Amino acid sequence: MSEGERSGHALEPTMLFDQGTRSGRTIDVDPLIGSKLRHFDIEKLLGRGGMGSVYLARDTSLDRPVAIKVLSPEVGHHSDVVARFEREARAQARLVHPNVTQIYFIGEDRGTHFFAMEYVPGPALNAVLERGRVPWPDALEYALAAARGLRAALAHGFIHRDVKPSNLMLDPDSRVKILDFGLVKSTRGDVELTRDGAIVGSPLYMAPEQGRAEDVDHRADIYSLGCALYHMLTGRPPFTAASDVGVISMHVTDRATTVRVHSPEVPEALERIVERMMAKRPADRFATYDELLAALEGARPGRSEHTGFPMRALALTIDVAPLLAAAAFVGVWAAALAAVYFVLCHRFGGRTLGKWLLDLKVTAADGEPLSWQAALLRFAAFSWGALAWSALGAVVYFVHRHDHVAFELSRLSWKQSLLPVIYASLAGTIFVGWLGGFLLAVFHPGKRALHDLLARTVVAYVPAPPGSRRARVRRFLAARLARQGGR
Repeated sequence: MSEGERSGHALEPTMLFDQGTRSGRTIDVDPLIGSKLRHFDIEKLLGRGGMGSVYLARDTSLDRPVAIKVLSPEVGHHSDVVARFEREARAQARLVHPNVTQIYFIGEDRGTHFFAMEYVPGPALNAVLERGRVPWPDALEYALAAARGLRAALAHGFIHRDVKPSNLMLDPDSRVKILDFGLVKSTRGDVELTRDGAIVGSPLYMAPEQGRAEDVDHRADIYSLGCALYHMLTGRPPFTAASDVGVISMHVTDRATTVRVHSPEVPEALERIVERMMAKRPADRFATYDELLAALEGARPGRSEHTGFPMRALALTIDVAPLLAAAAFVGVWAAALAAVYFVLCHRFGGRTLGKWLLDLKVTAADGEPLSWQAALLRFAAFSWGALAWSALGAVVYFVHRHDHVAFELSRLSWKQSLLPVIYASLAGTIFVGWLGGFLLAVFHPGKRALHDLLARTVVAYVPAPPGSRRARVRRFLAARLARQGGR
């Protein structure tokens, strides 16, 4: 075996199968089964890749099941292969995220190189797809979870390059865990686990630039995730052909049949998201995972009608009404009161009074609570119109405070007549710009206004439990409104 063959295949993706059979053939008894590697008791074979195998084992030190990935003895004596194998483990060990399998241990025992990782019993999504397509709300949640895991990988400088249903495992709580970073590529130049110029990935889910053996970035993973989501929604991969080369060629040149042709129940918004994820040109895909996650969040069931412009405008009206009333007593200090109110409510609870009543909640794009920076930036981006009007009013006052105002048009010079038009135009431009930023929530696929995009926040619909205080308040208000309407 040449050095190029060893380095190119040592980290091929692992094929998972049931113990005892594979494609109807009996598997030979594995000598590692029943043996021990360090403090791990090997129990059974889970799968084999090109130059390695994965076993179910028991970590005797912590008494927990683990998956052991073992480098085959045939290549374990090659230092370059061992180095690449260990770099794969260290690359994945850097990722600590709920949607990425965790590496626990890297070691060697009597010439056998291995690493221990989190055991996820599954099933993998490809096994789920063997039973047919996935209901679109479930498919959407799986895609969201996978995108969060891939974003975490990218934050550590890694691109997966082999995103596919068989590498998306479900844990007992139906959460997605990303497996097999054997084809991972570092964006920081410290790790390259496959040969330069090699076509890596799985043809059914491979981005066009991968098929052309070009350099790739995280948008190739977005494309592959889009193909996997397409498969979940329709029950079939986007392209099939008689050979791998034929499939790769179709990824490069052909347009997939739209999702709703196969699954009419899928919302149009989700169909558009899949189409953008699978755009041929990387520049036409989602530029960041934050952008993708926001779009997927916006396509969740019930999100469009509950987090769109009408509901957000109503929540804002509820919040602003008492602030306007307070302005009658505290004057301009009402602006400071508004800043404190919105920033503190969004920072600590994600909800103002209006959002609380309407079951809306502001979170960061990853679902986490807002930081102080995000809460302040969000308020500043939302209130820039009022700040700009105040600044314009202050300029007009200080520039013209000593001017004599004449109300007879015949006594005004052309310069005096033009100034009010200029000031009114500036005020109108500020209003249109501010309103446009808010109305962006009508057209954005994730229902995000300008201040959401700048602060990287999402307005989510989080319904109150039936017996909660918020639900009781809503029922009380609804009953009062109904009685008022009946009079």
